[in-house]
Amino acid sequence: MNINYNNIIKTITILSFVLLSSTNYAQQLEDSQTFEMKDGTTFTYTKPKFFDMFRYIPNDVYEFGKYTVQKENLLYTGMAVGGTLALIPFDQKLLDNAQELGEPLGLAEDVSYTRLLGIEVLPKDINGTIYYIGNGLTPILLSGGFYISGKINNDYRALNTSSELIEVLLSSGVSTQIIKRITGRQSPSAAIESGNPGGHWTPFPSFKAYQTNTPNYDAMPSGHMTTYIATLTVIATNYPDVKWLKPVGYTIAGVMAFQMMSSRVHWASDYPFAILMGYVIGKNAANRRIKKEVKRDVTGEIIEPRFKTNFTFSSHSGYNMAGVVITF
Repeated sequence: MNINYNNIIKTITILSFVLLSSTNYAQQLEDSQTFEMKDGTTFTYTKPKFFDMFRYIPNDVYEFGKYTVQKENLLYTGMAVGGTLALIPFDQKLLDNAQELGEPLGLAEDVSYTRLLGIEVLPKDINGTIYYIGNGLTPILLSGGFYISGKINNDYRALNTSSELIEVLLSSGVSTQIIKRITGRQSPSAAIESGNPGGHWTPFPSFKAYQTNTPNYDAMPSGHMTTYIATLTVIATNYPDVKWLKPVGYTIAGVMAFQMMSSRVHWASDYPFAILMGYVIGKNAANRRIKKEVKRDVTGEIIEPRFKTNFTFSSHSGYNMAGVVITF
């Protein structure tokens, strides 16, 4: 299979322009801009400041920690923790199965990149391409696309999205590093090499040990998955009318999760907490910049989006047929 990786990078960069072209700009004020969603809700943005992408990082880390212990969120925290604990006993078996299934597809090989100025920039094959999606360069490229479009069109929503993408990249990195250095979970490649099925755990490894032999301690949670989910959540929260974004985005997340297992980068149990972390960080970063107003009727009640139904009746080949078209 011949793949033009330059085109892949270009596709990631221009995705932001596609998103922007499918949205509706509603109103511009001197110091803010308001956009109306299809359900009548309005999003109002102020122009972001450069240091916004950095100054909220401590708050993102704190808010995630607070989220996990709040009563109203205990169900989601419990699902992430419970999913992790349920998968751990089966990690080695699931990894073996992923390698068996991924090998014919070329997904079981080690990830490799072409270096530019000493930096791994372009993936060399399909395996590296999928893994690249969760790489930190992806939100950077997307951020650049939103920034350029925001500047050209004087679009505060695009500019805020650009800033948020850098923010969640950094916040995800800090958050996952904290937990990785607490759990000290051995990655699959290191576990296979040392003969430890499922990998061993070394809670709170020393700084020197972690830096010297990182694969022995950095499996949980998946930084790639956290970064990717945070990136997807930021864009989906700012552009809720782009309906294809979530199903396509989460499908890609599933493909990436499988690839990282097949290439011996992560265990299945490294994902549940990473997904929760990425979602919360992304949601907090995006909602912080949006002033939302929900459409209400004259009584003050929230107007719920309504489905429009259109019934049809016809006769074909002697059969009476009825149908319904639902528009929402």
